[in-house]
Amino acid sequence: MHPCWTASLGVAPRANSAAIHLSSHLASPAPHRSRCSGGSIHGLPPLTSGEFNLKWARAILDALAECGVEEVEIAPGSRSAPLVLAAQMLAGIGIRVHMDERCAGFFAVGYGRSHLGPAAVITTSGTAVANLLPAVVEADLSDVPLIVVSADRPPEMRGADANQTIVQPGIFGERVRFEADLPLPSVHGLTAVGPRSVIEVVRRAARHAMGPPGGPVHLNVPFDKPLEPESPEGLELGGGGEDVPPNLTAAAEAIERDTGGAGAWEGGRRARGRDQDTLLAHRLETARRPLLVAGPVTDPGLDGPAVVRFATRTGAPALADPLSGARFERGLGDPASAPVLGAYDHFLRDDEVLRRLHPDLVIRIGRTPTSGALERALERWNRATQVVIDDGAHRKDYQGLAQHYLHASAGRVLSRLADSRDGDPPPHTAWTREWTEIEAAAWSAIEDDLADADHEGACAAATLRALPPGATLFVSSSMPVRDVDGYGRPAPLDIQVFGNRGASGIDGVVSSVMGCAGGGAGPVVALIGDIALYHDMNGLLAARDRTLNVVFVLVDNDGGGIFHMLPIRDFEPAFTPYFATPHGLDFRHAAKLYGLRFTDAATPAELEKAVAAGCRRAGTEIIRVRTDRERNRECHERTRARVARRVHELMNREET
Repeated sequence: MHPCWTASLGVAPRANSAAIHLSSHLASPAPHRSRCSGGSIHGLPPLTSGEFNLKWARAILDALAECGVEEVEIAPGSRSAPLVLAAQMLAGIGIRVHMDERCAGFFAVGYGRSHLGPAAVITTSGTAVANLLPAVVEADLSDVPLIVVSADRPPEMRGADANQTIVQPGIFGERVRFEADLPLPSVHGLTAVGPRSVIEVVRRAARHAMGPPGGPVHLNVPFDKPLEPESPEGLELGGGGEDVPPNLTAAAEAIERDTGGAGAWEGGRRARGRDQDTLLAHRLETARRPLLVAGPVTDPGLDGPAVVRFATRTGAPALADPLSGARFERGLGDPASAPVLGAYDHFLRDDEVLRRLHPDLVIRIGRTPTSGALERALERWNRATQVVIDDGAHRKDYQGLAQHYLHASAGRVLSRLADSRDGDPPPHTAWTREWTEIEAAAWSAIEDDLADADHEGACAAATLRALPPGATLFVSSSMPVRDVDGYGRPAPLDIQVFGNRGASGIDGVVSSVMGCAGGGAGPVVALIGDIALYHDMNGLLAARDRTLNVVFVLVDNDGGGIFHMLPIRDFEPAFTPYFATPHGLDFRHAAKLYGLRFTDAATPAELEKAVAAGCRRAGTEIIRVRTDRERNRECHERTRARVARRVHELMNREET
């Protein structure tokens, strides 16, 4: 995808990333422990090596700020001291400190999701860098911008038994879109010009992070001792810095040089887009049973409204994942006008429904849907023409069902197709009416069955009802995202929904939620299970920032409730200790440790009231709902059985 430079350290070329090692191009002077032998810079008196380290770090941070980086996450460490001091000297940069590198990484992922621009994460050397791998994986698979800036020991210490030293270049493998192992600071490196100068390499990294598509990049920055200047005098720490505005003009010119000019890139994309639009428009015109499947997307603010507009203008049913941006879009009207549907996870489990609702054209956007039933339906519908629209870094067709793969922005393609339809939206065809009628029957059955306090689907529905317009819901992987998918009825709530569905891990959820709030979203409500909260409790330290309005809805079933939904539940005595893993923890103590308000809600009605109140309060709090894992499984099965009965009653009436 990107050009790739082979590193002299043996970093292998990668298909989806660019790797560059600069030491052969910007030779560093021999290690110096006291004073820089490189002379002065621009007439300045000679600098100590500590001062020069700071100058070097400041140049790197300045270049990132020029390219639009507004947030820095810092995990404390000694080797990264020059980078930390440099960040403190920059005006207009938000800085947060995280004791745990995993929290810093996932906070940056959450920030990138809501802010749509990258945060830089600064770490010290050694395993500190390795702790960022899960966050880098999630950012890569979700196309979320992220910039890792890792401090390092001098290169000659690698592989020589030096303390806190590992081989950091290449540590993230193919998960980063760009990486560079910078040389030790030198006068030549700081003053060099051209595409391989340090400043240009940093700018190039920022551009790869921002995309499109966005993604993680890695800058490895070695420093020799002494790391700090001899004295803090005159450093203007605390965000003052030199009163020099970012050179945005230079950054824009650099971007144009790297891409051949913005106009050329946009023009090429539009030309390809017209060809793709023609192909898709023809398929739509000839299809009798078209269907749009919208999975989790990177930019729900772009793709969600486009899905709603497309469904409205074409009349094609749209199956909208809660992370697609469409299910709760503010422009969503009555299903009679915009057939955006959400109960499919229940009724697509039925063979007769699958047969009746067999499409002849499936247009897919986003990642794999949350619903396993929808995944299986797509495979059953393999005789239909399936078209994927995607401009991400990774192919999104693991089942190999797509006959056509259009490399384009899904939101823009759908918007153009919708806008090309003249006149009023067409009346719904029998095909669309069948979908909307089955959807209505399913929701009538679901909403008749949400009073049970142990029904975690009822908790998800109550949480959604409590959200004010403009709020953000962050759903944890495992059961919370599935419950929102299965029990969140499409409505114009004017909320956005995020979740870490790139790799679908439960690690880093707390930090991602806090980062989402730090990126400007708010209020943020997180629907999270007890195992996921336990896994990232360190992330609650970010709640020290009282400006972050976050409500954690903790569904506490004392273990891994999702395993009760799987066949492994029948394999006692191994099941409970090794899969359900009851822990007996009382999270009230965690709330007290971090100074957070803690509330118990005994029923869905109490939960709805508590969430609404929490959204109006400043700071971070936890609302706990205790459920029983086995009782919750029974509730889900009962709901699905009710949906099946109600849908079959509808289909039987239609046949008589």
